[in-house]
Amino acid sequence: MFPEILQLGPFHLRSFGVMLALAFLVGTWIALGEARRRGIDESKLMNLVLVILVFSILGARGMYVGTHLAEFGGRPLDAIALWEGGLTLYGGFALGTIAGFAYMRKAGLPLGVTADVLTPSVALGVGIARIGCFLNGCCFGLPGNAPWCVRFPAGSPPAAVFGDVPIQPSQLYNALAAFLLFGLVLWLRPKLKAPGQLWWAFLALFMLVRIPIDATRYYEPSAYVLNSPFGPVTDSNVIGAGIFVISVAMFLLSGRAARRTASSVA
Repeated sequence: MFPEILQLGPFHLRSFGVMLALAFLVGTWIALGEARRRGIDESKLMNLVLVILVFSILGARGMYVGTHLAEFGGRPLDAIALWEGGLTLYGGFALGTIAGFAYMRKAGLPLGVTADVLTPSVALGVGIARIGCFLNGCCFGLPGNAPWCVRFPAGSPPAAVFGDVPIQPSQLYNALAAFLLFGLVLWLRPKLKAPGQLWWAFLALFMLVRIPIDATRYYEPSAYVLNSPFGPVTDSNVIGAGIFVISVAMFLLSGRAARRTASSVA
């Protein structure tokens, strides 16, 4: 774990913040290239990226704070300390998606095509951000015996929970999955012609790999909502399964709509 890169007096350069900034910059660069390729107005896309960024961070932080209120008892200002980590993916996804689609409609951007333009950026950005989680020590895994398991230093969140034992790098599992999906998205890009299908395919595949990876991650007892024949189920698993089902349905509907449009034109 390497949460702090540099300290100069009161200034702290946090690795989590640096990786978030890197994810944003690289993702924006890729999205602008995709916009040029697909004929999307670059200035509107840049505004969209900023809208999604702001509301994703607000949603991710808001959901984290809302589910960890005891952590901020007597320290309400710590709720805005984003550089220390503490973001919930689904909160950011929900608010960022709502705000993004609202802006697309207002700006007259085609919803499906614009979502496809952003898909590679989202995949790569998630991978980079998860490396930030690893460096920060948040979103950590359960104890394990694999050769690649990591001993986090005293004072880190994993050590506070489990002590000096090897921990599965669940954050890096998520990062690797996102990087592999980024490559898969680039491969699928010319094959999926229907607007929106690339986005829904990525989302379904991401949920499909995230659910088993979640089995390696530590969750507080309050996050477990039921037991199943496959083991305990967290609220994150339930949300992920719901997003998977919706994504598969939307993928199929997008393809059907595109075929309908093509046949009517013909």
